[in-house]
Formats: sequence, structure tokens, C-alpha cells
Amino acid sequence: MKILLDTHTLLWFIEGDDQLSQNAKKLIENSDNEVFVSFISFFEISIKLKIGKLHLTKTLKEIYQDTLTAGIEIMSLEFEHIENYQSVPLFPEHRDPFDRILIATALHEELSIITIDEKFENYKNIVDIIW
Repeated sequence: MKILLDTHTLLWFIEGDDQLSQNAKKLIENSDNEVFVSFISFFEISIKLKIGKLHLTKTLKEIYQDTLTAGIEIMSLEFEHIENYQSVPLFPEHRDPFDRILIATALHEELSIITIDEKFENYKNIVDIIW
């Protein structure tokens, strides 16, 4: 299975947060799965830290290093991901550009997304959502 982690999923996994579902944790830890996080997630984390919307027990650099140590592949943002953004439906109740680029990335790369974010349910007919 090829999996893309939503930003909160990555953070909860790296920080050992109990909010992460057991199913999600098992999928991430299963060495048979290819687990990815988009580089854009680190940009999102940085922005949210700067504006005070996010507080972590680790620094951004520690999160990055722990991601690599956990064997999670960091996927670069590619032109094809941005181009595919145009094919992601726009819903009035879900305009978050970070979520939408993750969905576009998952579509292009044929990845399932692990997220608890209920707004992702709007896209379940175009991308596999797991929790």
C-alpha cells in the first residue's frame, strides 16, 4: 500500500499522540507499506508555528529528522501535483490550500491519504481516505 500522511497524522505519529488511530499507526509502521509525507506539510507546520496556531513538544527540525528516522519518505512538491490541483473539486466548506494540494498529490501519485479530517470525506470518490 502507498500512503500519504496528512500533516496532523505525521505530527501525531512523530509525537506519539494518542489521537492517532491504532489503524493509522499500524499502517504507518508496517514495513510492507510505502509511507510518504509531502514537503508542503513542513511548510504548513512552519506557518502554523509562526502564527501561534500550533504548539509542539519538538522543533520543526526535530520533526523533520524524526520523520526521516521513522523511514517516512518526504515527497517533493512537483509541477504535476500543482497542475493536478486544478482537477480537485472546490467545495465552499473546504478551501484549505494545504489539504487540497495533498489531495492533488495523492491523486497524481495514486496514494491513499491517512487523515481524521472530516472535510476530506468530500473527496472520497476520487481518493482513498483512511483513518
